[in-house]
Formats: sequence, structure tokens, C-alpha cells
Amino acid sequence: MNNIEKYLQELLNSQDLTTDQENTLQAHKKEVTDFLRVEFGNDPVIRYAGSHEKGTMIQDNFDLDIVCYFPSSDSRSLKDIREDVANHLRTKYATQSKASAERIMNLKDDKTPQGYHIDVVPGRFIENTKDVFLHVAYGDKERMQTNLKTHIDHIANSGCVPVIRLVKIWSNRNNVNIKTFVLELFIVKILNGSQNKDNLKTSFVKIIEALKDRFESIQLDDPANTNNIVSRLVSTSDKAMVVQAAKDAFAKIENTDRVDEWKKVFCEQPEKSYLSNNPQPFIPSRPWCI
Repeated sequence: MNNIEKYLQELLNSQDLTTDQENTLQAHKKEVTDFLRVEFGNDPVIRYAGSHEKGTMIQDNFDLDIVCYFPSSDSRSLKDIREDVANHLRTKYATQSKASAERIMNLKDDKTPQGYHIDVVPGRFIENTKDVFLHVAYGDKERMQTNLKTHIDHIANSGCVPVIRLVKIWSNRNNVNIKTFVLELFIVKILNGSQNKDNLKTSFVKIIEALKDRFESIQLDDPANTNNIVSRLVSTSDKAMVVQAAKDAFAKIENTDRVDEWKKVFCEQPEKSYLSNNPQPFIPSRPWCI
């Protein structure tokens, strides 16, 4: 294993959640689940979603996604289902409405990162399927058909989870505004057919190069419903910011095996040998890069 590959693997290892952090997530999920059960009983299916289930979570910046899916026999409209869930959550939590989720902002814990939140996604199953309809608060349509399991399987079984986590570390530390699901789909699409997915250096460079060259124009479809064009969720200005950040990163790491240059990309200081024979790893603090 060369020095760059070793560094990237150690960086990934450092981003695994601790037992305490995982226990905190489980406790928060139980708290929110129990609170919803009091109001809605056992009808809705309430479970983990997002990066927790896909295996793409990183310690620098993680949150929790919970789906709350009601049975197809529920006669309420999708908007009413969402409003009922939102109104109930507001009786206990400070919340913020997102496109298809209600975000709980005030579940704090010293084991969670700055900005930690929980997204609760209400929906209703479609009869005789595992697909669901979600209410969409803004955009050109009020509902979206999708499938949670398809999303999870598409990412978790892609062979791209390690490099997804690396790119998430890079984007978070460089303040690159990109939706996680968009990033995941982009990486899976770019590395589709690659024989080197397990080579962290090669895969990371390929993704950074593709971000600078293709991110503004690529179309990313929801793997559960190709009528949902996920890439449209990213604004033109955010796409331009991602491209510029990728150009800056690519310029640092293209054709180099210098660990110090790679550390700059991840906003880490190179080790200073004069400080100690066994220097402690640098732990960056927010804001990561200037």
C-alpha cells in the first residue's frame, strides 16, 4: 500500500462513528419514533434511512434521516399527512420544513457534530407495492413517487461506499454545498464499470476530475423512478461552486504522491517532524479551509 492509499484509509477509519455516537443516534431515533407513535399509533412504518443505512456516514458531519410511511389505505391527502406529522412534531421540537421532510433542529448532544439534525420524511405507501408517494412542498409538482429500499440498495451495493465517504469528507471540510444523495448518485454513475473502485486514490481523483468537468451538465435520475431528475435539485450557482472547488482540489493532487498535498485537499496540516518524534494527528476545526 503506497503512502497516499494508507493516508486515505486512515482518514476513513478516523471517520467511523464511535459506539457512543451510534448509541446517541439510536436513542434519538427511539425518542422521535415513540413521540410519533403516541399520536399515530402503529400504522406508520418508521425506520432509519439516509447515510446511516447506506453506510456512507462520516463523523465530521452526520445527521439522521427517519421515514414515517403510512399505509396505502390512509384516506388523507399527502399534504394532510405531512401537515399532521409536522404539526405534531412542532408541539415538542423546533422544526424547519424542507422539500419533502420536516427537520428537527433542537436535538442536541455533545456526541454529535455542529449542525446535527433529524429529518423526518412523511409519506404513504402505494397499494400492492413498496413504493411511496411523498409530498413535495415546492417545485413543479406536489408529489413524488420513490422507493427507500431501492435508494439504499443502489448506494450500499455499488462498491463505491468508501470513496463516497472520502468525497463527503472533502466537500464538508471545504464548505462545498452539495446534497448527499446527489453526490452519491454522481459517484456511482461515474465509477460504474470501474475495475478500481477499491483503489481510493484512483477513484477519488477520477471523481474530483469528473466533478470539475461534468457536474454542471450531467443528468442524475432517481434509481427508483427515472421521472425524478435528482440533478435538478442543485442550483446553477451551487453547481458552479462545486466545479470550482473540484478544480482547486484537482490542481493539488493531479499526478502527485506527496501526502502533504493530499492533506491540503482535506484541510489537514502536514505533520511537523520537529514537534515530536510521534506527532499527534491534526484535527481540523470549523471552518475547515480558508
